Amino acid sequence: MTMKKFFLTVAICAVAAASVNAQVIKGAEAQTLRGPYETNRLFDNVFIGAAGGVNLYQGENDHEIDFFKERIAPAVQGYIGKWVTPSVGIRLGYYGIKANGWFQSTTPLPNNGYVDGPGSGKQKMGLNYVRGDLMWNISNAIGGYRSDRFWDIAPYLGAGVMWNKKVAGKHDTELAVTAGIYNMFRVAKALDITLDVNQSVVNQRFDGDARARRREFVASASLGLAYQFKNREFSRAHAPVDVTPYNNKIKDLNKLLQDANDLNKKLQDELEAEKAKKKGGETVYVPGETKLVPSPFAVYFPLGKSTLTDSQKASIKYFVENAMASNKDRTFEIVGAADSATGTPKINDKLGQARLDAVLNVIKACGGNYKIAEKNLGGTDEFSKTDNKLNRVVVIK
Repeated sequence: MTMKKFFLTVAICAVAAASVNAQVIKGAEAQTLRGPYETNRLFDNVFIGAAGGVNLYQGENDHEIDFFKERIAPAVQGYIGKWVTPSVGIRLGYYGIKANGWFQSTTPLPNNGYVDGPGSGKQKMGLNYVRGDLMWNISNAIGGYRSDRFWDIAPYLGAGVMWNKKVAGKHDTELAVTAGIYNMFRVAKALDITLDVNQSVVNQRFDGDARARRREFVASASLGLAYQFKNREFSRAHAPVDVTPYNNKIKDLNKLLQDANDLNKKLQDELEAEKAKKKGGETVYVPGETKLVPSPFAVYFPLGKSTLTDSQKASIKYFVENAMASNKDRTFEIVGAADSATGTPKINDKLGQARLDAVLNVIKACGGNYKIAEKNLGGTDEFSKTDNKLNRVVVIK
């Protein structure tokens, strides 16, 4: 296979990828996501694979022998890789086992360890190849990322070290480069059937016959399985939400609440004073304690975060020292939540609890013995079904 033919094959596969990007498993409709994507962790979207197939060595005189009976040699491969983004991946693997060729000469070649002396003979090489690949998933790049697409196509370029063991016990080690196409057919959420075809280029002296062209080729095709470790999906990144306007609004509402409670206390004191006067005699009125009537209090968080800003801590402290301190006989419910539109249930449950704990720690730091009931909703749309950022919240009520 020439490089021109290879790139023509890649172009044909790109068109095929665009035509299959809407495929789903068992007819289940999934969401197509386009970037930017959230950065995954080091061990997210990692895969391992193993396959078996054939090698075809392309040397100077290999056309002299039968293609199927003598030129085809067995091949195996094993590799580990990671998808850094839905479209870009890296892979490291071993590829071998054997390769066959044909040596023909009328004079001895001292560097050839496959055939002793002049003449013709079949070359049998113990081929070994360790290389790293840079992969490009054109199915996701063109059609958008889908976690359930049946067929993904990923052309790749690779480079590494190729070595062999000759008949005479000698070794030859050369640098090699590879271009190929990696096909993934999803049969389960974590398992793919793979078809890998590639063409490698190596120095002509690799087979011990360095008389003619400058380079030789090794074509390979293999069929195997690849397993995807958790976490094995990508999420679309969301812009950080500026909650400053909400915090300012909360401060304004709390000030209005305080003013209203102050006015209510003043009116209650005046009313009690008037009642005391009507009783006559030596009665002296001592104003009683007027309790604040607290309204629900909300603290909003950015996507994926559970830490509090200084202004949020100040708002919580103000609520504790006023509304909660005036109602110590009341049980306050603290509800933590994350939005259900992003993240997995496990992540959202952990995030809702972390946000709840962050607010609870500020309350405890204020001192006082308050009755508190904790409730973690995890991923939810209880607070808003249209605006996901309003569900990333802790509410005290």
